[in-house]
Amino acid sequence: MGKINKIKKYIRYVFPFILAGMFCFISVTSIVTIIHMQGNARVINYTGIVRGATQRLVKQEMNQYPNDELINYIDGILLELSTGDGENGLRMINDKEYQGLVNEMKEKWEVIKSEVQFVRAGGDKHKLFDLSEDYFALANKTVSSVELYTEERVKSAKWTLFVLNAGFVILFILFFMLGMRQKKVQTDLISAKNASRAKSEFLSRMSHEIRTPMNGIIGMTAVARMSLDNREMLIDSLNKIDLSSSYLLSLINDILDMSRIESGKIKLDNEVFEITEVLKRIYIMFKQKSDESGIDFKIKSDNVTVNKVIGDELRISQVIINIISNSIKFTQFGGKVTLDVRQKIDDDEKVIFEFVVSDTGIGMSKEFQRHMFEPFEQERNGNSHQYAGTGLGLAISYNFVKLMGGEIIVHSELNKGSEFVIYLPLQKAENAKLNEKQDKNIFEQKKEELMNLCEVHILLAEDNEINAEIITFLLQKCGAEVDLAINGEEAVKKFAESAVGSYDLILMDIQMPIMNGLEASKLIRAMERPDAKDILIVGVSANAFSEDVQKAKQNGMNEYISKPIDMSKLFEAIKKYL
Repeated sequence: MGKINKIKKYIRYVFPFILAGMFCFISVTSIVTIIHMQGNARVINYTGIVRGATQRLVKQEMNQYPNDELINYIDGILLELSTGDGENGLRMINDKEYQGLVNEMKEKWEVIKSEVQFVRAGGDKHKLFDLSEDYFALANKTVSSVELYTEERVKSAKWTLFVLNAGFVILFILFFMLGMRQKKVQTDLISAKNASRAKSEFLSRMSHEIRTPMNGIIGMTAVARMSLDNREMLIDSLNKIDLSSSYLLSLINDILDMSRIESGKIKLDNEVFEITEVLKRIYIMFKQKSDESGIDFKIKSDNVTVNKVIGDELRISQVIINIISNSIKFTQFGGKVTLDVRQKIDDDEKVIFEFVVSDTGIGMSKEFQRHMFEPFEQERNGNSHQYAGTGLGLAISYNFVKLMGGEIIVHSELNKGSEFVIYLPLQKAENAKLNEKQDKNIFEQKKEELMNLCEVHILLAEDNEINAEIITFLLQKCGAEVDLAINGEEAVKKFAESAVGSYDLILMDIQMPIMNGLEASKLIRAMERPDAKDILIVGVSANAFSEDVQKAKQNGMNEYISKPIDMSKLFEAIKKYL
């Protein structure tokens, strides 16, 4: 590989010299060709002069006007045509046919000169006339010969120059492509270095962000152990562990969301939901936090007349929540954060909503605003609250808005606050029914009361010992009877060996050794027993994307819950089916 790179480097440096040399060669060849063509033209011209001068001489001699000067002039031209030496600057044509004809002209010229002397002495003129006619025909033939030779040379020169120029163009294109490739390599190298640097910065930042809640979890766990006899301190420690765990989970979800966006695997849902319900949930979510931070938080939606719409409620809520969360984070005590929802363009099929989130916070610099929607970007200042975040929230929000065909505009000045304006086109759905999940507050953070699961027999398939212990404890606390299978194969065996109707629910982990949950679920559904088709199977996995849910249902699972298990969602599934 190193040798190949050295060769490429050598070619890259030699190529310009090859091109320059070829250009010089083409130029020299063109000049030489032009000179030769000019020389050939002079030869053609002077061959014709010999023809004309001979006729003129014969006429003068026949009319008794001797012209020795013209005889000497013709002698000199014929000698120069055959040797290339003379005062007329003629070049010797290296063509056998032409040189043969020139030599023949020289011989017959000597005969004509002898006959001229004979005529001058009073001899018969008829022979001189006949000789001149023959000589004229020979001269014509010689002129035609040099013309044909010149045409062939012109053709040959044209093809030579064409080939040379074509070669030059090809070499230039190759050099250009090599340059472009090299430029791309350089660009890719710079991008790779930038990506490596960004990755290093990201890993460093994520290390800090992950360690912060992890330190909270580990530290508060130690405090809880030492506070077993202090109920108030114990509960406070557990609450802080819960807070740190929630933040850690949101951190991981943000990273996964960004990864899915960049790989183009995000799919938007189109479901019916109510705008007013989304706003209520957002208000409930942030009201307590804003009150504790001394921030006046308000939501306005006075002119909203279209309530039922079709879109991705979860992603829309996520966008608004991300931006409001940032506004509250960077707004100081006594400040204001407002969400103003306005209904813009409204026709028979769709409506465009304008969500305006404004705050009186610290604002953003112009420099940061140019990069604010890039992954992992954060304003560098000392005013961020604890758990400053991944720097992914705005990037995720921006991409979701674009995927939904919307637009997001930002106005901000340092120390004067910020305003985020989000335009989202949504389809109307005034007569459509709401999904069943709409009567459930999917964003509310409060914990539900434990559900009574007495006389409910559950088969739990979970290979992780700690996860199995946690789920078993929580289910048994609710009164359920739990049997544990440590892989999919054991889960299938236990179900097959149980009495019909023995199990009311199967909690099936997806990723397990020997046999995964999808295969196990499929085998259970294929069994020839009455309860195999009807038993509730709930898939459990750390993968929480829509295609994972779809794959689970294709393999016979009724519901799908992401880890860590939210007991409220599990209770919701149990209520629905049991």
